[in-house]
Amino acid sequence: MKVCYIISETDKAVFFEQTALHLKQQNLDVSYILINSTDGALHRFLVENGFTVYTFEAGSLLKSRKTILACKKLLKELAISHVHCHLASANWIGLWAAKLAGIPNRIYTRHSGKPLNLGWKERIIDKVQNRLATKIVAISKNIDELLAGQGISSGKRVLVHHGFELNRFANPDPEEVGRLNRQNNPGHQQPVIGVIARWMEWKGIHYTIDAFSELLKEKPDALLCLFGASENADYASGIRTKLSHLPERNYRVISFENNVFDLYQLFDVYVHVPVNPQCEAFGQTYVEALAAGIPSIFTLSGIAREFVVHEEHALVVPFRDSRAIYEAMIRLLDDETLCTKLKTNGVKRVNELFSFDAYIRQLQTVYSS
Repeated sequence: MKVCYIISETDKAVFFEQTALHLKQQNLDVSYILINSTDGALHRFLVENGFTVYTFEAGSLLKSRKTILACKKLLKELAISHVHCHLASANWIGLWAAKLAGIPNRIYTRHSGKPLNLGWKERIIDKVQNRLATKIVAISKNIDELLAGQGISSGKRVLVHHGFELNRFANPDPEEVGRLNRQNNPGHQQPVIGVIARWMEWKGIHYTIDAFSELLKEKPDALLCLFGASENADYASGIRTKLSHLPERNYRVISFENNVFDLYQLFDVYVHVPVNPQCEAFGQTYVEALAAGIPSIFTLSGIAREFVVHEEHALVVPFRDSRAIYEAMIRLLDDETLCTKLKTNGVKRVNELFSFDAYIRQLQTVYSS
């Protein structure tokens, strides 16, 4: 068995790094093709850890013919038996290349949920990719249901939850926590409300900003930290408009932080509130926040639908409800007993469900079936 991972548009990704190391520990023959990711953190990590890595640059999907053919040639030269694709360009280029190369095992992981607006181009791309793949990995029941709705048979779909280095979240590095606090909260403001999400409308960040605005009336020294800021995202202007109504001292906008393991320790309360049940494909941040022991406010989208229980693991609020988010913030900030309960139960539950060892075992089953 020779497996080739094809990944696109990725700079830093702890999940892919840890997957690579765990597969290597299993003595699996794995190589990598990175598309539009040359010289990024993931590229450097793979090279430094002894993996064979090839890179391609590609334009739009409609102009990817040359890249597909080059990728096909490489896959044949490497005698690859399994191709596993992740993310949009990699799915399109990798699945076509694998099909043309006659590779019998063509797998892609579906990382995207149901968008608020699905265009005809996206529908066609989904249909083609689903036809090209021999197996499709659904990362949550949410995605499994989406694929079933697209007519994908149960024999072609396989449910595999993400794995996490849970112990690392539970054991933060004090020096790194100090660095992150100095960098992002130099004035030692309290309380700190945290968000880690791209600036997409479906992430619901604007509802959190409205809730935080209400919180400031009672806690004028509060700080809102928005990690994952992306000025070119589809809802950046809407979020900037919301932020313009807040005092500048009460919010921070941070595009990216490599150290996701210790980042959550900055927050007194964490908020992740996608706007409907289907838009979040998985939502790694649900698991990360609970693994880090941070009192959290969630809507039930993606993987949260499968395991998060209101007042057991987090406070669950209705979709698109800034008032409920505000009230949950106040409750968590004022009720230490509740926070202790949520932390204990949250850590326990994610350890039961999302270990990396379990994830790798499931992957090996996919590859051997």
